[in-house]
Amino acid sequence: MLGRATRPPAKRREHPSMTRLLSRLWLSSTQRVMTLSGAGMALALLADVLIARRLGFTATTDALLIALTLPRLIGTVGRDATKFSLMTVFIETHKRDGNAAFSDLGARVLNLFLIIGLILTCAALLFAGPIVSVIGWGLDPAGRELSATLLRLAAGIATFALGSAVLEVMLNSHKHFTITAIRNAIAPTVVIAATLATWRNDAQAPYFIAAAFTVGYALYFLLLLVNVWRRLGIRPNLSRWPGPKTFNKLRGTLGYPLAGFGIRQTARVIERAIASLGPQGSVAAYYYAYRLLAAIQNLVGVSVALTSQPRLTEHDLDGNRTQFNKALRQRIGIILLISIPAAALLMLLHRPIVTLLYSQASLSPERLRDATAVLFILGPAAIFYCLTPVLNSALYAQKRYGAVLYNMCLAASTNVLLAFVLFNWLQLPGIAWAAVITAVLSVINLLWLLTRTTSTQSQTPAT
Repeated sequence: MLGRATRPPAKRREHPSMTRLLSRLWLSSTQRVMTLSGAGMALALLADVLIARRLGFTATTDALLIALTLPRLIGTVGRDATKFSLMTVFIETHKRDGNAAFSDLGARVLNLFLIIGLILTCAALLFAGPIVSVIGWGLDPAGRELSATLLRLAAGIATFALGSAVLEVMLNSHKHFTITAIRNAIAPTVVIAATLATWRNDAQAPYFIAAAFTVGYALYFLLLLVNVWRRLGIRPNLSRWPGPKTFNKLRGTLGYPLAGFGIRQTARVIERAIASLGPQGSVAAYYYAYRLLAAIQNLVGVSVALTSQPRLTEHDLDGNRTQFNKALRQRIGIILLISIPAAALLMLLHRPIVTLLYSQASLSPERLRDATAVLFILGPAAIFYCLTPVLNSALYAQKRYGAVLYNMCLAASTNVLLAFVLFNWLQLPGIAWAAVITAVLSVINLLWLLTRTTSTQSQTPAT
């Protein structure tokens, strides 16, 4: 035995345990974003509850929700389309061309989005009546007239939301996530104040609430503008207008995402229009149940995807596929750890949740039963709704915009078709089932696209 070399024991490869993963999450920027987003979601939920208790599940509430649909759709499409795709361009510009080029590009894109927002705001003001007739075709004439008036009060959301979308990306590209995470808190706070101020004024309440949304979006835009100036040293520059070079850079970057998110949000509008064909209060019953699912998606899925995007983009720019895949797997693990319990809670506590939040609203037992059934059905979809932003962010980091558009078109067409068919069979629960089936198919397709992208990226140029 003397003189015989002994081999040292092989080191065991350590895999991050659930405890270590959660500990890392708690100390990360993701945790801060989720905490602030959670506070904003709580305020948004409080605003929904107060509006429901103030106006009830009535024709007035349906008219308000229809009026807010288009301005908020424009803001959502602009924010979602830029949040990941434009961040990739900003990070690449800053890394390769320096801060001056980054500031110049940011100013030009901001001015472009403000012009688009102003055009859309003017269109909403001029054509409020026809717009409401299309979105809320199930409303009676009085409801359409009220909804058109409320749409004019909320039309300014389009301008401020599109401007805010660009400012958010500028801050997030420098990993200033904290300030943008309070987005969900500003408008709800103003809406809560307006709702409480008109608690005893039935005639003016819907008008004040619609105007409060516009004021909230305007305050958030000003807050972002100040922070871009303070944190990045970039001031608004109205002399920087987008030229051919800017359009060429944005055409491939924003064209596919804008089309994709526009199609996806149009499907949400069609869902609401289908719900308006049901009994009075059906739009409100579906909207408030769906809002709980959307809150979980924003709190978990969007927060994780947003904080992951800069790192995934840097790994892709460096050509480090191993670290890219590792980071993506970690984010998927975090999503599953949080979203699975959340989905289980929604299914187990769907009835107490709806009863607690909306029992004081003026709604019939039938609408309360509809909202409860919709929330129960949407429960499992929380897992897939949370996975979708993270999987999309991986495709955005690789500049696979065409793949994202393909998935969104497929999901939107499937959702609308199923919603029409299942609504005629099951009423409101049918729309919920359509959303669940679509979410599952969308995640399966995204996983397939990522697998295909990873295996072919070395031979295929970016779309």
